[in-house]
Amino acid sequence: MFTKLPSLVIFCPLPPKPNGIADYLAEQLSYFVKKGHICVVIDNLAPDPTNIPASVMVLRLEQYKAQSEQLKSIPHMYHVGNNPDTLYMLPVLLNRPGIVIVHDLNLHYLIDMTNLSYGDKKAYQMALFNQYGSTGYAIGQQMIQYGWKGKHMPEQLLMNESIIDAASEIIVHSQYSANFIGALAHPNVTVIPHHLSPEIRQHQTKLKMNYRGQLGLPGNKVVITSMGFIAKAKQIKAVLASLSELKTTGQDFVYVLAGQCKQHEYDVFQDIADYGLQDEVVVTGFLSNQDFFKYLIASDFIVNLRYPTGGESSGTLTRALGLGLACLVVDIGPFAEIPDDCAVKLAYDDDFQANLTAALAEMIEQPSKRVQIGLNARHWVERTHDITVTTKAYFEVVEREQARLKQADMAHEHNVTKSEAVDANFVCLRYPTEQQAIDFQSQQWMNIEGSPGLHWWKSRYLPLSDNRKLLVLADKNEQGVSQVAQQLFGYYEAKIETQPTTILTQNKASEGLSRFNRFKVLLPAGAIEYDPVAVFANLNRLLNVGAIGCVTVVWDGNQIHPEVDMSREALLTYWQAAGFSVERYQTGEADIDLSLSQSAAAYSQEWAFALVKRSNMVNLTPQPYYNGLLSNLAYVGGSLITKLETEL
Repeated sequence: MFTKLPSLVIFCPLPPKPNGIADYLAEQLSYFVKKGHICVVIDNLAPDPTNIPASVMVLRLEQYKAQSEQLKSIPHMYHVGNNPDTLYMLPVLLNRPGIVIVHDLNLHYLIDMTNLSYGDKKAYQMALFNQYGSTGYAIGQQMIQYGWKGKHMPEQLLMNESIIDAASEIIVHSQYSANFIGALAHPNVTVIPHHLSPEIRQHQTKLKMNYRGQLGLPGNKVVITSMGFIAKAKQIKAVLASLSELKTTGQDFVYVLAGQCKQHEYDVFQDIADYGLQDEVVVTGFLSNQDFFKYLIASDFIVNLRYPTGGESSGTLTRALGLGLACLVVDIGPFAEIPDDCAVKLAYDDDFQANLTAALAEMIEQPSKRVQIGLNARHWVERTHDITVTTKAYFEVVEREQARLKQADMAHEHNVTKSEAVDANFVCLRYPTEQQAIDFQSQQWMNIEGSPGLHWWKSRYLPLSDNRKLLVLADKNEQGVSQVAQQLFGYYEAKIETQPTTILTQNKASEGLSRFNRFKVLLPAGAIEYDPVAVFANLNRLLNVGAIGCVTVVWDGNQIHPEVDMSREALLTYWQAAGFSVERYQTGEADIDLSLSQSAAAYSQEWAFALVKRSNMVNLTPQPYYNGLLSNLAYVGGSLITKLETEL
């Protein structure tokens, strides 16, 4: 039990974890504790934290879980990066929305760690489906069947949408990242620059030659440095190629690779040997924070080339700029946002190698130019990346989150009855038992006016109420469907929104409706006979990712349009193309008792699908079923009109 509840719960690794995100938060905490009582949740097996304020409460993940109910109304913040050190927080984040700091737009490796690292190829396929729809599903199927995973997939498939969807507020460090996330229609994105480390104040640039002596670097040569993990994406091979060429022209230099080398990913030593640079290149291995700054200060300029970019903003680059070092960067992503007079920015095009060689030669030969660029950079970073400014911006986001949580609590207290409060505590998805469905059929159904579509509730395709709103779409006896949802599945009348199915057949009819997490649709076959994927896609737009529900398609005996395949295999493909996974399905004659009304007896066959919305991505022309010859007609409220008319 807490003696004092924190005002903010942060999920993030902490030092001594060798992780840039851990160092980032550790530097912020001295400023955060001035605003309130801070709790940081770390992994169960993480080392005991060091160098953090004594007033910070630290919980292991299991300790947090045991006390999570007490913390449910406290703002949560998650620092997510594309590395295994942030893996532990994902189950909490995906179930408890909060403020997410997206340190890397590309989270492919992080998602890999949740499935492929355990040999779970099916889960990897589902993760691809979630973000990239039926295309991702097909890529995952190739992985399962043939073990094929394209070498460029981790660069091109960012796999970040599940994290972004789970966030109530998002913080990024660049406009580039904000634009990307904004394109995914997230409403709350804030740009806060990566802060300049306060530790810079403890290091004096005038000690440059002292540090060179301590580190064994020459005092009479230009020292060029690349910081951080030694990876292919940092274009180290291109730098080595250019330096090899410059060596032949008589240029004298030392190139320091100041960071950890992962030879199983990139054998930099082979490239160093191939380019004949064994005497000019120093590979340091992992550095302590103290030595990191020493190598920075000992340098004449920095090479920080990253292509392709995963949307990351480099803390090492910010420190280098703050120390007044000239830097070479690729003019892409967040690095393109550095003012032109504060860095040497190279376009990654056909002339990249030649331009890199020329830029390196210029920086080696013109010390006055690199000094001026460094001064410009330092003044810009000090003005825009000051940690007092960035932490103030953080707490403006925290205050918005506090207001959102308070508003949600007030709405809950106002709307929830005692019986609803029990439902609100459901953690696991639950369904009625088979016996409950049988009892309902014998005791309740005859009291409800006859309605087509019985398989869905007899097979228990809708989960029990968990206090979420239920969307009901039906044209015939929607009240009967609503009553079944209430009496068998426990939904409250105030939580059910009923609409006609025309909102699925008119492109603009669904505008203004909120998104739902539960749904029940009773759809006449005529509504989908001309373009089922378009209709299913309109349903997709009404739902949140992860929404669970069921759709019943009812055939009334009329002939289905022959141009569209309505076979079982085709319908399953249409659902997948529209971003849904079919968990279960049932087809057959409608089980209509003769004692029911004549209107119900007219419906002779129904297909019931238990569905989960997996992705916002929709393929409107799934092959081989859509051959480009579809009619220009659409079903609207029982009559056929042209699709053009539905858009006017």
